[in-house]
Amino acid sequence: MRKILLIGAGRSASSLIKYLLENAEVENWELTVGDISLDLAKQKINNHPKASAIAFDVNNETLRISEIKQADIIISMLPASMHYTVARLCYV
Repeated sequence: MRKILLIGAGRSASSLIKYLLENAEVENWELTVGDISLDLAKQKINNHPKASAIAFDVNNETLRISEIKQADIIISMLPASMHYTVARLCYV
C-alpha cells in the first residue's frame, strides 16, 4: 500500500483529491489530506474509506516531520512560497 500525503485542500486541490479517491482502491493507495482547516480536509475526502483528514500547519515543524516521514508520496498543493519548507524534508 502506498501512503500519499496531500498538503493543502484548497480549490486547486479538488480535482486531484477526487482523482486520487476514485483510484485509491484499485491502486492500493491510502490518502491523507492535510490542511490548516480540518473541516475543509474532511469535506474534501467525504468519509472515503481509503482516506483520512488531518489538521496540518506547515509551520509546525514537529507535525510536518512526523507526517512526511509516514508517507511514501508527498504532494504539496500549498502556495509556491511554502513548497521549500515541505520539499527539504522529502529527500531524507
